[in-house]
Amino acid sequence: MDELQERAEKLLAQVDLKSEELEKQFEVTEDIEELLDDLEKRDRHHKLVLDDPDLYLKLAIVCQSNEKLDEAEDLVKKSLRLENSYLGFLVSGRILQKKKNYKGALGEYDSALEYDDSGLVHRYRYEALKSRDMQDRALDALEKALEKNENGFLLAKKADLLMDMGEPERAKEVYENAEEIDPDLDNKDKKIDDLLKEASKKVIPEEYDKILILKEDAVEAWLGKAECYQKLNQPEKAKETLERSLEHVEDERVVDKLKDLNEKENEPAECPHCGGSGKCHACDGEGNCDRCGGSGDCLKCDGASECPDCYGSGECSNCDGEGKGLIFRCKVCSGTGHCQTCDGYGRCQECEGTGNCELCGGNGNCDECQGSGVCELCGGKGLIGRVKGG
Repeated sequence: MDELQERAEKLLAQVDLKSEELEKQFEVTEDIEELLDDLEKRDRHHKLVLDDPDLYLKLAIVCQSNEKLDEAEDLVKKSLRLENSYLGFLVSGRILQKKKNYKGALGEYDSALEYDDSGLVHRYRYEALKSRDMQDRALDALEKALEKNENGFLLAKKADLLMDMGEPERAKEVYENAEEIDPDLDNKDKKIDDLLKEASKKVIPEEYDKILILKEDAVEAWLGKAECYQKLNQPEKAKETLERSLEHVEDERVVDKLKDLNEKENEPAECPHCGGSGKCHACDGEGNCDRCGGSGDCLKCDGASECPDCYGSGECSNCDGEGKGLIFRCKVCSGTGHCQTCDGYGRCQECEGTGNCELCGGNGNCDECQGSGVCELCGGKGLIGRVKGG
């Protein structure tokens, strides 16, 4: 037996040729480093120094566990050159997937399936397809993996994917099934945290609805939704949202927010021309000017301080129901505060966020708002300005 092959067999005796080994971490010792160097020097394209494909495969597994991906890819190719095998194609696909060559990885997984219709292959296929944003096909692969081995981990992954596909009702049921199997799973909580962060970047109340489908007592979602309505100058909807939240949560923040909204609602609407002072804008109520004829009163409200158009009710466009001054809504976003090109989703409309187009330069972001989803003109406020006096 060749000395190099004997050395390889001894050094790699601890590596079992099982698919589970792909999830393990192996140490690349100095002896293994020397073995790799010697193989690189002695292997030839027409003749490999080792005649056992399993030894190259074991070395590939060790290298890929240490992110030595180029070496691992070269080694698994040598193994497959000597003999095609299920595990060889599986390892090859895993290496390519780690190198983000998802298309190549899928080809290797398809080859592996010709040898064994394994649940692990379907799980890896799901991961590669999801990375390519091919959600329907990813879900199909995950379903096949679950047929082979239903467990909490895969069920939670399915629920995550359903959320990404915009199906929170189905996702909720799957999350519950996953947690019944494994109560320690926290996928749902992590998904809610991610959704809250995304929703906070937009002024779209509906973004919080999918969170509330998953968890009715998610107080941050109720508060965030109410805040959106406030930013959109819809105080009644903000109040309605907070009142509905009290059916599901008990939180002082909700009560305090409702109290603030009720107080604002009961405040008399101020005259937008004098800011509620009732004084002449030109002489500040001193009466020493021709504009007020010496009365010192605001000409618009005659010193009553109430909005002259709604008589203090607050139900008019001039004071926007607040009586704090004239409102100038952003014309670009019609006061919504979010980008109209992508409706606030931040995704490129040409490729739907996949990045497979020239319009977005391959990053998948809306060209208008660069993925922020926010109207650039008003900075997401929905208003250009507010002025007092007249």
